Amino acid sequence: MNQELLKWLERALRGELNRTRRRRNRSVWVMGGLIIAIIAISYILHEPKAPPSTTAKGAELICSVKAVYDGDTLVASCPAGEVKVRVFGIDAPEMKQEPWGDRSRESLRGLLPRFGSVSLYIMDQDRYGRTVAQVLAGDRDVGLEMVRQGHAVVYAQYNHSPVYRQAQTEAKQARRGIWAKPGSQQDPATWRRLNLR
Repeated sequence: MNQELLKWLERALRGELNRTRRRRNRSVWVMGGLIIAIIAISYILHEPKAPPSTTAKGAELICSVKAVYDGDTLVASCPAGEVKVRVFGIDAPEMKQEPWGDRSRESLRGLLPRFGSVSLYIMDQDRYGRTVAQVLAGDRDVGLEMVRQGHAVVYAQYNHSPVYRQAQTEAKQARRGIWAKPGSQQDPATWRRLNLR
């Protein structure tokens, strides 16, 4: 129903309630029914509108970082509530991949402002319900910087950016982070398949 009709109906019901109160034959049932109808209409008229989806693809959010789980997952406190974020385009070592998981998480923490805000550019939602977003701290792409420092790899299945690929090639050549020595830490997806069952 449109708002004007509901307001008119609420006024009419309030008037009838007042008339019923003044009559000698006050019917408890009529008054009760009128009171319930007024409450229901008032609720409908004053019901808060649901906020637009803050995790819709293409949305931009300004949030503060609440927690960092690992090298590619964080929790952000946004105006509409908490959002669990999977950093777009990268794959970081798992926490059980010692010591690479800890190093990757610490690197991500170091790139994020402690008390400032980050920009989240929503790209998608993953199969675990996390919001996949490009994370920017100031004008710095956090995911790209994780790859550049050698604390994450390009998630080639989802990220086709030549800039990310170039950053990974440079990290390999400079033997930064996970590239410092050979091992399974260089392919987190393969490590997960072999070790997390």
